[in-house]
Amino acid sequence: MKTLVRNGLAALFVASTTACTGVAPLQQVVLSPPQSARATSQTSEWEVRRVRVPEYLDNYDIQLRTDEYVLTRMANAKWAERLPVAMTRLLQQTIDEKLVGERNRDYEVEVSVDAFEPQPSGQVVLAARWKVTQSKSETVVARDNTVIQQALPARPRDAAAIGQAMSDAVRELAFEIVAKAG
Repeated sequence: MKTLVRNGLAALFVASTTACTGVAPLQQVVLSPPQSARATSQTSEWEVRRVRVPEYLDNYDIQLRTDEYVLTRMANAKWAERLPVAMTRLLQQTIDEKLVGERNRDYEVEVSVDAFEPQPSGQVVLAARWKVTQSKSETVVARDNTVIQQALPARPRDAAAIGQAMSDAVRELAFEIVAKAG
């Protein structure tokens, strides 16, 4: 009887570990500029404050809008860093890169995101309110509500494609902020 139980447990262990090896590895996705724009740029006098996002985005999950009222976590992929931290870093990098030679303005940038997710329509939508103020006087230099739509590739809509489209949307937001406040 003991042998039968031991053999049964051994078979169960082998079956369960074999099934686990079929799980796809977790991919860590980063918001980042394209390789060609990754040159080390000097920091500007512009300071991007930590981006504010809704609670459902303030985590490591990559959220996909699957219906008007439904968000679904992307399977086997997560952000490598919390989304507001990644957005802040990419906005700062892009603004610094864009302002080469124009570093004499002491500005603070505040961004509040209302929505940022891939849509069933095949686009990433980034809706954000932002404002740029002079650091010392706190005078508002520019402010706007911006909606950026970035197309996803037709196929594949994998973690890399979504990461690239979402990175492009954040960079487009940075370009718009600099254009209106610079």
